[in-house]
Amino acid sequence: MKTLRLILGDQLNHNHSWFDKADKDVIYFMAEMRQETDYADHHIQKVIGFFAAMRNFADYLKDRGHKVIYYQIDADDNQQDLVKNLNKLIDDHSIKKFKYQLPDEYRLDEQLKAFCKAISIDNQAFDTEHFFTSRTEMADFYQGKKEMTMEYFYRDMRKKHGIMMQNVKNPEGGKWNFDKSNRKKWKGKPEIPHEKGFRKDVSTIVEQIEKAGIKTIGSVREKNVSWPTSREGCLKALNYFCENLLIHFGDYQDALHTNERFLFHSRLPLR
Repeated sequence: MKTLRLILGDQLNHNHSWFDKADKDVIYFMAEMRQETDYADHHIQKVIGFFAAMRNFADYLKDRGHKVIYYQIDADDNQQDLVKNLNKLIDDHSIKKFKYQLPDEYRLDEQLKAFCKAISIDNQAFDTEHFFTSRTEMADFYQGKKEMTMEYFYRDMRKKHGIMMQNVKNPEGGKWNFDKSNRKKWKGKPEIPHEKGFRKDVSTIVEQIEKAGIKTIGSVREKNVSWPTSREGCLKALNYFCENLLIHFGDYQDALHTNERFLFHSRLPLR
């Protein structure tokens, strides 16, 4: 029984349990669609980044023996609509089961719920395995509480997962937060190291975007971007941050300076 598994552009999780082993009866589907580029005007570098990262991830799966159907934005078979693409694939490949990972975006979540109600084959939604929390964990935590103070939820998560804790009850450093230490004004010192760059030629993607007539905002210089679009690149950026910028993060994470475009501010939520 053939199974179709959908992977959205923000679900590129190399460590997801779906990919533990290749299965000849499982087809993964990924697509660059006008449905996703056109519901709002996106920065061109965002669109480029998504397309490049998705293509990289599709190649990663193929290299490990997984069957992947990938539609670039200008593919002949691409109907530019998620439901239309899925219906055609189900018919063309005699799919008996449809599986997808829960979207983080309400619009897509509702679209896929409606799609699953309309199709006659078995279907199932899975966790993205991206986050510490489940979809209902925060609502469950605040059930019956008069105030929704975010810090108390963070404390609960730290206890539950042993994050920055001395033991099961006491936080590392003796305090739950050091917000008062995050309010230093940055006056040009210490000097901020140059950000980690990744010069990538994305001329092909730019040409495809322009040819398709996708409306974007912003610009891209010389058809190159400096964003990481692979797991390897992201880990390099993270390591660079830890080695060169983390030492100043606490002091200046809330600081802005009008003469600098590189900001220390970079909050990393649990979910």
